[in-house]
Amino acid sequence: MEIGIARIYATALFEAADDNGSVDEVKDELIQLDKIFEKEKDFDKLMINPAISNASKKEMMKEIFEGKISKEVLSFLCILIDKNRQYNFHNIVRQYCDIFDEETGIGEGVIYSAVKLTDAQMKKFQEETGRLLQKNVMLRNKVDTSLIGGVKIFVDGKIVDASLRSRLDKLAEQIKNS
Repeated sequence: MEIGIARIYATALFEAADDNGSVDEVKDELIQLDKIFEKEKDFDKLMINPAISNASKKEMMKEIFEGKISKEVLSFLCILIDKNRQYNFHNIVRQYCDIFDEETGIGEGVIYSAVKLTDAQMKKFQEETGRLLQKNVMLRNKVDTSLIGGVKIFVDGKIVDASLRSRLDKLAEQIKNS
């Protein structure tokens, strides 16, 4: 349910930013604010505290962020306060980034490998995965020592399992069923 609400707010913000030609700037600001709110737990608790009036919360936001972030993002934060949705900010940021990626044809994912991959290997995997998914793909490499060899790639909810472990498991299953 919260993801659905977050998607609605993120879509509205994305459309407003798109009208102003500032989708990149808004994305960057949202990510930075999300990091700040994540780090400053006391501030985050203050912003969701029902004992503090919405007018006071909006005034605090303006005092802290006015001139440091765009008017669109500051106005958006105030709307979240008015609608008592500031607790959902993290999900809204995630949804905004997802919408951004969908609209710009970018996919982000993780590639698991037994050892750290070189830049050249990463580039090749990104190109091959991008060709497969028909989008630009950005991968982060994570080492998974349980893999004997090969890789597992997760992008946009899709899995490409080209690991030796997976192949051995399939072979064992075939032998077992024979």
